[in-house]
Amino acid sequence: MSLEAFTKVSEASKLLVEQGFSAQAVLGAIELVGRALGVDRAVVYENGSSTTPGRRLSVLRSVWGVAPTTPLLQTFPLKDQMTGWVEVLSRGQPVWEVVRNIPGSMKVNLEAQGVQSVLLCPISVGTLNGQWWGFLRLDDCQKERRWTSEELNIVKTLSRSLSNALRQDLRREALAQTRSDLEAMMMRCAATGTR
Repeated sequence: MSLEAFTKVSEASKLLVEQGFSAQAVLGAIELVGRALGVDRAVVYENGSSTTPGRRLSVLRSVWGVAPTTPLLQTFPLKDQMTGWVEVLSRGQPVWEVVRNIPGSMKVNLEAQGVQSVLLCPISVGTLNGQWWGFLRLDDCQKERRWTSEELNIVKTLSRSLSNALRQDLRREALAQTRSDLEAMMMRCAATGTR
């Protein structure tokens, strides 16, 4: 693995620390690492909070690609297409496979997008291996890639950086809400003359 890939994941992590989990920062981070790893597409999906009966959907949040991309699913049916992978990802572990070895509708979906090899890495919030928020997906459309341990480490580092940026943003939002609630309470107390 080249020094460039390690440098780019460091740059991506710095970008996320500085700018948080903003759309621009996420796109910049996945592009930096995607280019360094030589993948054709990097996608971030967020696990949906609402589900259709019997289905859990992930929603497309960010996508970067070097080649013309076929339309990606805006919602990704996790349990329908990722049988077996949901459990692994929800435990905080990555999943990777050559597309021709994937059974069922997931294979059909990825082949329709020109993907030959795929790597998914979870994005989590909360404590270490906390709540599974979504996942980062890297596609190789040129070859059946066997992901090296160095590549996996780089993708895991990017995933952790995305997770950390998301956690920080969620904490900031929670603190802002608490501050707003306290200010409203103080105003009510002042208006009623209570302490």
